[in-house]
Order: sequence, then C-alpha cells, then structure tokens
Amino acid sequence: MFDSIFGKKTSHATGNYGKKDESVFHKGVKFIAEKAGSVADVASTVGDIAGVGAGIAAATGIGAPVAAGLTAIAGGAKGLAAGARVAGSAARGTLAAETAIDKARSGDIMGAVQAGKSAGAQFAGARSGAKAIQRNKK
Repeated sequence: MFDSIFGKKTSHATGNYGKKDESVFHKGVKFIAEKAGSVADVASTVGDIAGVGAGIAAATGIGAPVAAGLTAIAGGAKGLAAGARVAGSAARGTLAAETAIDKARSGDIMGAVQAGKSAGAQFAGARSGAKAIQRNKK
C-alpha cells in the first residue's frame, strides 16, 4: 500500500534508509500542505450545516437530544477545520524552510532569505492558530 502512495524504494538506495525516510516525510508534508485547505473547507461546511440543523431541531421541538447531537457535530467539525488549517500552515512552513535550506546550499542567499521569511510567516500563522484552538479549548 505504501509503495503505491510514496513510491518504491529503488535498488540504488538499498541499505540507505535515511534517504527513504526523508522522501516519505517530504511527500507526507507536501500532501498535508496541499490537502489541508480542502479538509478545512469541508469540515467548516459540515459544521455550518450541523449548526443550522441544531437550530432547526431546537426550534421545531424535534428534541433536545437531536439538537445537542447536532451541536456536538458542529463543534467537532469546526475544531477539525481549525486543526486542518494549522496543520496546513505548518506543512507549508516546513516546505518553505526546506526550500530556504536548498537555496542556501546552492549559494542563492537572497532566495534563501525570501524562503526563510515565507517559512517564518507560515509558522507564525500556525502558532497563532494553535493558540486560538488552545484558548477555545479552555
């Protein structure tokens, strides 16, 4: 299963598990960076729909348990959306940091500085999102 997702280990890398691990890690980070926004959007929509459903259930007298269940689903979906946004921002920051390192190694100092600034901005966004989730948790 993992070979189809992340690619097979080539024969020239036999015994070099560090390179394989690094490749899997990079592909996983890239996948999260690309898909986290979509997950957040879907979860946010589910939260909105469940919230409206909870309001309708409460207003029509369907029952408190139904309204409470839909409210819980709405809260969970909103939490998932927030977590996905934080994960996506952190993953994009990691990719930008890798780019900065690659540019510095190749001698492109200005490119490394720009990529480093981008990484810092992404990590700052992830940090503020994580702090907001922590505040909401309390």
